[in-house]
Amino acid sequence: MIKKSLAMAAAIAALAVASTAAEAHPRLKSSNPASHATLKTSPNAIRLNFSEGLIASFSGLTLTNGGRTVATGAPTVSGRDNTSLVVPLRAPLKPGAYSVAWHAVSVDTHRVSGSYSFKIAR
Repeated sequence: MIKKSLAMAAAIAALAVASTAAEAHPRLKSSNPASHATLKTSPNAIRLNFSEGLIASFSGLTLTNGGRTVATGAPTVSGRDNTSLVVPLRAPLKPGAYSVAWHAVSVDTHRVSGSYSFKIAR
């Protein structure tokens, strides 16, 4: 009986540690423009909202159109607890398909990355 109780306690502790470790990485909660969105006009910035605070100097994105890199401004963080990454656009986007490849480093130094796409209507 004691062995079963100890085994159960160990299993619960292992799950708690694994759960805590999984939650320790920043997670992309939303983006503007949203993934797969079709916009009528160009946004003035790309905004990514995360589950944890970010370090701006280690976070950013690359915006491409047809394989060509689109010039952007310097990334900044804002919002409650620095959870939003904001990358201004240097010029309005022309109609077409765009890809966003982002990377983010949280204040506890965990790095994540991802990508998505959106369109500007013709």
